[in-house]
Amino acid sequence: MVEETIKEIQKTEQEAEEITANAKIQGTQLLEQTKQETERAKATMIENAQERAKANREAAQAAGERRLAEALESAEKEIAEIKRTAKEKEKQAVQAVIESLI
Repeated sequence: MVEETIKEIQKTEQEAEEITANAKIQGTQLLEQTKQETERAKATMIENAQERAKANREAAQAAGERRLAEALESAEKEIAEIKRTAKEKEKQAVQAVIESLI
């Protein structure tokens, strides 16, 4: 009877050691899994941030190009108006010279 009790205690201790060992293994696995998930989440967040930054950069570049095109168009209109005015003044000057000679 005493031997059975000792065997039972030894068996229980062995089971407890196995449970403890399994718990350590599961804990290590859980930590590793959590670490991997955290790394994936971090990589996803970085990728998303880079995509947003790229989209913002492209939008800013497009806006700059539109403003430049608008400025060039405005400058071209102003140049055309200056040329038209200069041509009119040239005609007036020629007419004034002709009138002064007559």
